[in-house]
Amino acid sequence: MIKKNKLTFIFILALIFANILIFNSYADSIDKQVSEISNELLCPVCRGQTVSESNSDLANDFRAIIKTKLKEGQSREDILKYFTSRYGDSVLASPPAKGFRLIIWILPIAVILFGLISLIRFLRIKNMILKSSIRKTENEKYLDEVDDELNKLD
Repeated sequence: MIKKNKLTFIFILALIFANILIFNSYADSIDKQVSEISNELLCPVCRGQTVSESNSDLANDFRAIIKTKLKEGQSREDILKYFTSRYGDSVLASPPAKGFRLIIWILPIAVILFGLISLIRFLRIKNMILKSSIRKTENEKYLDEVDDELNKLD
């Protein structure tokens, strides 16, 4: 009987210990997710700071909302949609490339491509001019030789 009680006691302690470990890892996981999501959001009160960097009351509220929504089982995308529906795309640290922002993403690439195409065309034209000038000098030499021969015949 005493052995049975000891085994039961050890089993209960093991369950309690396992629950503590699982709860701590779950809490660490949620805290890590809160930190990652709050890095993707800008604080509307603090200029240029993410929610994770800011110590304002609004940033603290944002982190609490994120934590609550994660505990409810919502995904990262759902939480980001929640904040963008309330505060617009300006709350995102990395706004999506659409509308005017799409031009900002595409413009540098277009300028680089335009520059490369212009450089290639310039080099081709310069090469053609160089080749034609070489041909002219060869033709001029030939014509000079023909003139010399004609002059000798006269």
